[in-house]
Amino acid sequence: RADQEESCGYDCLLGADWDMVGYDKAPLLKPTIDVSLPKEANYIAEKGGQHQLNIGPQSVTISCPDTKFYDPALQQQTSVQVKCGPEKYRLTVTTESGATLGEKFKNDQFGCDPCPSSYSYVPGFLSSGDFSSNGIFYDVKTVQDCKILCEESCVCQTFDYSKQQSRCQLIKELITKPSFSSSIGDYVLCAKAEDEEGLSCGINSKTRCFASALPPAAYNCQLPDFN
Repeated sequence: RADQEESCGYDCLLGADWDMVGYDKAPLLKPTIDVSLPKEANYIAEKGGQHQLNIGPQSVTISCPDTKFYDPALQQQTSVQVKCGPEKYRLTVTTESGATLGEKFKNDQFGCDPCPSSYSYVPGFLSSGDFSSNGIFYDVKTVQDCKILCEESCVCQTFDYSKQQSRCQLIKELITKPSFSSSIGDYVLCAKAEDEEGLSCGINSKTRCFASALPPAAYNCQLPDFN
């Protein structure tokens, strides 16, 4: 862990199962960790899903499959390359294009934002009378799929998503302050970032109940009354 500075038989430890920076502010998602092959001599072992390394050239890919990293120091990247060192218990992080983000990262900075790129997490939930729905979609497997549905609608500024329920609700208003500050279950509110407003949109949900960009089947959906 990042706060363990004593000698542990390795110089760096990478994992996804401990509290990451921001866990007390948002329901962070776990990153995926992939060790580049062939493994270098400074890679020690994987134990219980945790990767032990000494300082050296071994590269490890850490990614947020459906969203982006939550820590601002990672500049909303979705995937980075990580190496142990040059200091013990510190990590050098570069983008997929090779730009160096820093050499002093700790292993608790890789939590994934609950909302995808171009959207901001809004803590809390809405009461039904405080927003205008643009449709509720079911069988939506990921938050990224919910984002695509929102962007296909010309009047969606926020969406409400539950992975456990596979439920995606599109909301017309740009929500910045929800009705209640606490959340319900695993529902997350994701609002378009201000610099993303005004982007071109796809086919409105009034005329279509599914996103053809997401094969193989249409989503089950419940549309609002447009009359």
